[in-house]
Amino acid sequence: MIRTDCIRKLSDFRTDASGHLRRLEELGGVEILTVNGEAKGVVMSPRVFDELAEKAHQADITAAILRGMADARAGRTVDAVAAMDALAAKHGLSPGS
Repeated sequence: MIRTDCIRKLSDFRTDASGHLRRLEELGGVEILTVNGEAKGVVMSPRVFDELAEKAHQADITAAILRGMADARAGRTVDAVAAMDALAAKHGLSPGS
């Protein structure tokens, strides 16, 4: 959730970047930087970034699982042994080699 106390002018950030970064590190926060009242960038603590990256990774995994389940329900799958046999034949290999 974005709170109004997370919105900062870019000029204020530039004036005291060390202070902003220290506060972000201590509080684990996010700041939205504005220019002429328009959002132009986001600065966040490494901890918040890591949390967001992990959530995005988990969402990607969940989406892939859901796609696989939908493919299985729709019959868009191939038996693993049949797939390996087809690959072996395509590349001139004997199965199991």
